[in-house]
Amino acid sequence: MLVRAIGLMSGTSLDGVDIALLETDGERVAAFGPTGYRPYTEQERALLRRALAEGANLTARDQRLGVLTEAEAFVTAVHAEAVETFLRDTGIARADVAIVGFHGQTVLHRPGERLTVQIGDGEGLAKRLGMTAKTVTFLW
Repeated sequence: MLVRAIGLMSGTSLDGVDIALLETDGERVAAFGPTGYRPYTEQERALLRRALAEGANLTARDQRLGVLTEAEAFVTAVHAEAVETFLRDTGIARADVAIVGFHGQTVLHRPGERLTVQIGDGEGLAKRLGMTAKTVTFLW
């Protein structure tokens, strides 16, 4: 059985959110679908740069200090907006998407210490998209 999956990515370049759809049986890609992009404004990039600066001081994966709370809400909202716009523009029904992969935004990466921190609220994203948290996969 093939399912449609949406993948989201916001990288360290802070340029925006990439979105792509594919069809898969869970082991192989059967077809690549449309893609999309939601660019960040300069003001949004400035917020993310402040979050990166604060992220450098984190010592635990679940810490959200200062601007990180605001940035996490922004990251969640903008990824939801990207999905909503993508579905509208492509004419794909929300019910036809089985899973959304959501990475969030990396604000700290120290592999030597086995510590990486991504901001983004997967449950909040699922709720806004009208999906269960089980269908929104957190990739961290």
